[in-house]
Amino acid sequence: MKRMYILLLIVLLFITQTRIFAQEIPVKQDSLELKTGVSGEMPSLSDSLQSGQLPLRLPRLNPMENFMPQFTPYQKFTLSPQHTDEEGIFPPIYWDGAASDFINSKSRTAIASMMPSRNLLLHSSTTLGMVETPMFGKGYYYILDAGARYMINPALMMGVSGGYNSNFDEIPFWNIGMNASYQVNRNLMFDGGATYLKTAGNQYNVNQSAVMLDLHGRYRISDDWYLNAYGGMPVMKRNNQSGPMLPMMNAPYYGGSAEYWFKPTMGVEGGMIWIRDMFSGKMRPQPKLELLFRPGK
Repeated sequence: MKRMYILLLIVLLFITQTRIFAQEIPVKQDSLELKTGVSGEMPSLSDSLQSGQLPLRLPRLNPMENFMPQFTPYQKFTLSPQHTDEEGIFPPIYWDGAASDFINSKSRTAIASMMPSRNLLLHSSTTLGMVETPMFGKGYYYILDAGARYMINPALMMGVSGGYNSNFDEIPFWNIGMNASYQVNRNLMFDGGATYLKTAGNQYNVNQSAVMLDLHGRYRISDDWYLNAYGGMPVMKRNNQSGPMLPMMNAPYYGGSAEYWFKPTMGVEGGMIWIRDMFSGKMRPQPKLELLFRPGK
């Protein structure tokens, strides 16, 4: 039954990939937003947080990224569904795709989205991936995610999402959460959320759960320079065993960075992030340097 379910997912991914009209998006993109038909004025920004846009964030699509320094556990994407006033039972569905490639791992994601109204976006995604190691060979996984984003006003956006990660059929887990972003003024914005993680049935009888909190603040110095502050931590942890919590449920982090956009569509972000060492349990600083991309204006 499990093999049949995975086969159906592969078929679904193949069909959706043939309908993708957007180019593949590198999964390490930051500051990318979702275009909508929302009316109203938002404080003008020179970067990608423009009037009438909604951010969309998904869980990271490649588990290899979890072993790398990162300022946020989420991935941001650019989708372009347009609200339509045409009469019909359902609004049109828009398809997008994303890809992630490392030396020993790959993943492919199909994203479906629709806009029932000018302020509401519904989205779902399916990810299939592979990781290869010399000791264990190839391992396959899939990630399912679905949610909604709602723009309360031009400055405040809220969302809900839920999903399932097969985690190589070892210790799969569920997640459900809420997130929000708030544009305080032209120069300052905040986004963050709370996510509940819980293990699914597994052969090791591991039953763990945790609530993860994260917060990101971004301050505009000029049209090209921005400062960021990041932080996240697990709270309300539950473990039915004496052993340690799983890495995805015990990963506090904090740090800061600076962004410089040397081109309208390309920039660089660098800073320092403190993350928990999975072997010693201590918080250790690690430098972070990353290229950023955003759509042309």
